[in-house]
Amino acid sequence: MLFKGTQKRKAMQIINRLEVVGGEMNAFTTKEITVLYASIVNEYTERALELLADLTFNSTFPEKELLKEKKVITEEINMYLDTPEENIYDEFQEMIFKGHALAPNILGTIESLNEINAKNLRNFHSQYYHPKNVVLSINTNLPLAKIVKWAEKYTEDISFGTFIKTKRKAFTKYKTQIESKDTEHVQCHAILGNVCYSHQSKERFPMLLLNNLLGGPGMNSRLTISIREKHGYTYNVESGYSGFNETGIFHCYLSTDKKYLNKSVDLVYKELKKLKEIKLSKIQLHQAKTQFKGQIVLGEESRMNLMLLLGKNLAQGYKIESLQEVLNRIDKITGEEIQDIANNVFDFEKLSYLAYVSE
Repeated sequence: MLFKGTQKRKAMQIINRLEVVGGEMNAFTTKEITVLYASIVNEYTERALELLADLTFNSTFPEKELLKEKKVITEEINMYLDTPEENIYDEFQEMIFKGHALAPNILGTIESLNEINAKNLRNFHSQYYHPKNVVLSINTNLPLAKIVKWAEKYTEDISFGTFIKTKRKAFTKYKTQIESKDTEHVQCHAILGNVCYSHQSKERFPMLLLNNLLGGPGMNSRLTISIREKHGYTYNVESGYSGFNETGIFHCYLSTDKKYLNKSVDLVYKELKKLKEIKLSKIQLHQAKTQFKGQIVLGEESRMNLMLLLGKNLAQGYKIESLQEVLNRIDKITGEEIQDIANNVFDFEKLSYLAYVSE
């Protein structure tokens, strides 16, 4: 709704403002932050900054536009419900974080969507959307002084408000639940995992390295080699780790034919067991670090990715580190750390499991 009108622009004017000069603009929401971003050639940086400030601080949430947007979101929810590979991950988080603010699906439900009105949005916006709650991240070769000058120019008439730190009840680990669900799709989907480390934890980087080794994007991940390459049970198998302010979540996901489901899950447990019981050799650890560092370096070659990464890190309380500092932290990870984390996170008595099983 931030794109649907401000005090001085209508929706079509917002859409055209950067598009006509070859730029693009978009936004996304995670469970803890909202991001508006633009990509533009340098000569139009001020134009992009002014527009983002206008959307962030001056949106008006017109009733007519809200009604139209609800139709769009309703269709998005219906499409989402037809994609079990997305649905299962959200339901898994609801299962693990039950009772906590991290549990609900970002997209919401038809019922929760219908309850939203323009007054709700304006109240929420006035509470949170002011400069003290906002991080500005720009990747450009323009002088910093010029960027600061523009930022001050386009926020000078806006109340800075009060920084808001949301207070929640203390997070606790919830007991494991096992659930199966019928699906109309031929494939079965399964996910297992556990709560783990927050993004502030000293275990964050070892956990990232461990996850990359186990089921990261490389075709040589242990899960891919074991389940896809050796046995051909699945096309898609992966693991993931997400850190939040108060906690984190680790998961392994796969989709497969029903006759291979139990065999595939058994192989996942087998790979987890290996990492718990067998410490990585010096060669294995070196190879894992080299691969992970290479992925990070290549990822930072995208200016858009770097801008988003730095902005999100600062907004979520990370210490902003140079690329070399990050690589140095990875170099210091030991085999003992990896094994200790594996034994903590891959505790079979605490792993939760959810499967969508076709009839």
